[in-house]
Amino acid sequence: MKRPAILLICAVLSFGTQVSVSWAVPTPDQRNEVKALKTEVRKATNYIKQGKVQESAEVVRSIQERLKGLQDANEAELTPDLEDLFKSLALSHGLLELEGLTMPALGNAPVAAPAMAGPGTLLPPPAIAPTATTIPLNFPATNLSFTKHIAPVMIAKCGRCHVTGARGNFSAANYETLMKGPPEGVVIFPGDPQGSRFIEVIESGDMPRGGTKVTANEMAALQTWIKEGAKYDGTDPRASLTALAPDAKAVVVPRLAVVEATGQETVSFSRDIAGVFAKRCVSCHNADTNDGNLSMENFARFLRGGDSGAPYLVGKPGESLLIKKLRGTGDVLMPKRGGALDEAVIAKVEKWISEGAKFDGETETVSLQRDNVYGMAKLASHDELAKMRVDSSAQKWNLGFPGIMSPKVETEELLLFGNMGEGALQDYANESEDVINRVRGMLKAPSNQPLIKGRMTLFLLKQRYDYTEFSKMVESRTVPADWRGHWRYNVTDAYGTMILPSKEEYSFEALLAQQLAGSYVAAQGNKVPHWFSEGAARVIASRVSPKDTRVVAWNNQLQASVQSMQKPDDFIKAQLSAEQNDVVSYGFMKALMGKANSFEAVLSSLRKGATFDQAFVSAIGATPDKVAASWAPRAASGR
Repeated sequence: MKRPAILLICAVLSFGTQVSVSWAVPTPDQRNEVKALKTEVRKATNYIKQGKVQESAEVVRSIQERLKGLQDANEAELTPDLEDLFKSLALSHGLLELEGLTMPALGNAPVAAPAMAGPGTLLPPPAIAPTATTIPLNFPATNLSFTKHIAPVMIAKCGRCHVTGARGNFSAANYETLMKGPPEGVVIFPGDPQGSRFIEVIESGDMPRGGTKVTANEMAALQTWIKEGAKYDGTDPRASLTALAPDAKAVVVPRLAVVEATGQETVSFSRDIAGVFAKRCVSCHNADTNDGNLSMENFARFLRGGDSGAPYLVGKPGESLLIKKLRGTGDVLMPKRGGALDEAVIAKVEKWISEGAKFDGETETVSLQRDNVYGMAKLASHDELAKMRVDSSAQKWNLGFPGIMSPKVETEELLLFGNMGEGALQDYANESEDVINRVRGMLKAPSNQPLIKGRMTLFLLKQRYDYTEFSKMVESRTVPADWRGHWRYNVTDAYGTMILPSKEEYSFEALLAQQLAGSYVAAQGNKVPHWFSEGAARVIASRVSPKDTRVVAWNNQLQASVQSMQKPDDFIKAQLSAEQNDVVSYGFMKALMGKANSFEAVLSSLRKGATFDQAFVSAIGATPDKVAASWAPRAASGR
């Protein structure tokens, strides 16, 4: 019969010195404080599950400060509660560090008070056992020493998870807790190495996790020590392993990071893998139901791993936990429901890992389902993408105006919805054709291709109220009061929404040109920044209708907007209000697009696959912030 499993979980936790201990009797207030802190720990955990990392960090730091006041209450009666509190806190503390936050060092949980020698008499503090300074390369055949041979191995291979931490509620901080095992039961049976779960999980390759390995001679030493009775040869079984072997170092498992795909990979995460994970894995591994503390709601969460450690080792599919789970060579076959994945799918996951586990989704924080849709849209033809946008645009209209029907007008370049009759909508479609041709010429876009791949959707609205409602319902935001329309492009969607002008209030042609140009520029490369595409869009609008009231307002606001910046690149970093940011971007791009071929050279480089920063430096000869530093003083002075 198998012994209860131990969950050896590799996470990088940062622990400082051990909490100081004295043996005073706890007061009722101190007991109430422990209960209150346990509630706070649950709050910190819930914040992490909700993605509120900064809020969780604030709670954890507060808990750590309040814990200092409980150190003097650490006597035998209160110690079990404090141990539970520290174990719970350690998980949140470790996850926050994995998020890249700098957290105060977390002390180890206090150990129970020494046994009483007689009424009112405490035994003297335990002595520290002799230290082992190195991890032995070779071990004796018999008479294995826990302090000299076993402790260094435990620190090196299990230290980050179970010596300075207690992942899976299993602590090996000292000999006593190691032999006690996790709550599920004992894992080391003296005299019986093969019957000890501790040996079983190492032999199976399930432990240690996170990429570390127990060597053959280390394994032989562990087995021999257990066979010889798993004896302790120090002076106090509660002495920490780190004190026994202070020079032994735990293996640091690298934290997985998002690495952008180059486009040369044969397997695409967004196209080939994200959809499978979304369909077969996310139901069990999400923010609410995260089996094994593994969430796959998005790529960033997936990289954190779970109780079993990192999901993969870059370039090493055969050693990756993910592949072991998918093939059933570990302890459990995944997915648990619906049967194993097809061999062809697993092979793609292996190839993806061997090629560096590169990410080519929209962003690492959107859902895997969204990443999959994004990946499919990037590869779709014009007609395929246009069909996708018909459905998504209809959904947006129904979300913005539930119960209100709209006619639908389609042209080769546009898809139009609006709260008006079909005839009026068709008139705007016809009027748009001339604007499309003018924008195409200004941007030097190919004449034998659609201006916007997959067509652009226009939502034409009569009233300001309709425009603000659409923005609230579809985009969950309130648009600036002086906006009359805006555009959005994110590969799967390309749309503009606008309030139709009455009489000569402003130019429909200029507003449409702005939306078309912005979407076109954004579509030329991966993650083109908004300041670049919107700035260019406003320049095109100004060329279509120089006397448009909106264009005149931008020119009048430019100098004051530039003067409001604290730094020349504030608009690049979106440090201003939405409209001020766009006005300064317009001024900057107006200067840039006035230089012969500079703007076109950036677009050309983007089309060839360069990143935006590479394309800009190649075409302009300097980074955007450097160019901004030269331009801003002149713009601020009105030159």
